[in-house]
Parts: sequence; structure tokens; C-alpha cells
Amino acid sequence: MKTVWRDGALYIQALPLDAMGRLAACTPGTPAETEVLAALLAGAKVYLLPGALVYKRYRSTAGDGIYTRCAALERKLREIGIRRAPSGRS
Repeated sequence: MKTVWRDGALYIQALPLDAMGRLAACTPGTPAETEVLAALLAGAKVYLLPGALVYKRYRSTAGDGIYTRCAALERKLREIGIRRAPSGRS
């Protein structure tokens, strides 16, 4: 998982499936995941940059079941406050 702070917001540059699952469950396993959850708890904005969600790279090859499960994890991320980056950010 790769993150960067910019303008008082935390941007997630790359989010592999294992980190995505742990964040969605609010059970961090790395310092970066802890940083994301701490930022959310402190009221900071947390954004996903375009292309950060690694699972989306497998849309053409993944079975429907696993892809649907990954999409559900993405919804959980939105529920806890992680959003897509505003246009023009990279």
C-alpha cells in the first residue's frame, strides 16, 4: 500500500487486495493501514487515486464471484469514509 499526504488529505496511491480487506474490516496490519484508519478517526479526508484499486486490473479475467466480493470491499471503504480523489489530483 502506498500513501502520500497532500494539502491536509491522505491519498492512497496503490491499494492491494489484502490491504483493502483489512481496511474494510478496520483491522490494520501495517503502519500504512494504521495511518489511514487514524486519519479517518481524526477527521482527515482520505482519497483513492485513479488506478489505486489493484483488483480492478483483473476485471477481464476474474470470475464473477471474486470480483463481486472485491466490489463489496470497495463499498465498505466508502462507508468508512474513503473516497475517490477529486478530479485533477494525481
